[in-house]
Amino acid sequence: MRFYFTKRHADALKAKKIQPSLPKRLRVAIRRTLEKYSTRGGFDNCENFTFYETENTLRTFYGEDQLYAYDMEGKLVPTDLDGLIESGYPARVLDVIEAWCDNAEPSKVAECEKELNTSFEIHNSPWRIVNATVFLVDSEYLHNEVVAKTLSLLRENSVAGALEELTEAVSCLTDGRTKEAVINAHKSVESVMKIILETEEHLTFRRLLDNLIKSGIIPTYYEEFVIHFEKLALGAAKERNRPGVGHGQGTEPTEVPKSLAEFAVHLAAVINLFLIRRWIESRPKQEEAIEENEIPF
Repeated sequence: MRFYFTKRHADALKAKKIQPSLPKRLRVAIRRTLEKYSTRGGFDNCENFTFYETENTLRTFYGEDQLYAYDMEGKLVPTDLDGLIESGYPARVLDVIEAWCDNAEPSKVAECEKELNTSFEIHNSPWRIVNATVFLVDSEYLHNEVVAKTLSLLRENSVAGALEELTEAVSCLTDGRTKEAVINAHKSVESVMKIILETEEHLTFRRLLDNLIKSGIIPTYYEEFVIHFEKLALGAAKERNRPGVGHGQGTEPTEVPKSLAEFAVHLAAVINLFLIRRWIESRPKQEEAIEENEIPF
């Protein structure tokens, strides 16, 4: 079991830095979409097996014997998954989506995500699902065109460390933890570099970059571009480690502005996307195996 939305963003939710809101029509769309892609069975195919497993997953995750939602009088009462989606806490509805993805047939999850994202877009909601994880989209175009594509590409190519770090960077950005967002974005680029170079050595960012340029994967004219990104990330790291930061900020604020952190995360995604695509292009294409019954003459 992984950390679902409410656990990942517990502090931000408590401090009301993020306040999910899901209108009634969107909730109905979410329920109907999840039902559409669920696995059913039992007598007359009336049992929703995926919903049943998702309910059990969430009860364990919350440490509660029952799920809860609001009734017509505004009181929290025991409910099932349908009730939670239609009238439960908005943040817990986002938990439902992620838990459903973990319990559904893998072949159905991708199509369900597409349909859910369309519903979010139709209802002007800022939330999106990428790789079974819910994100707040501050800059929709950049997220759709860069971050989402990069996360998918990292997952497809089994770059687990970088995927986890970039996902965490986006989550930190959502929570307002801007310095951590920049630092995790930087880590994700380092992880991608190590995967491409097939090394586990503890090399500096500069050494990794030099080796990538020597390999021909990065053209020399991209060198300065990547170096500037590293300076941005290291600047955030130094800011975090400044004396006294942990004991009050003094006269100067120590937070990285959100606009700068957002820029760093999007820039990291762009670099990762570029590196992974260059790596894929450089790998020798495997010849398709010829089946015994497919004689090529």
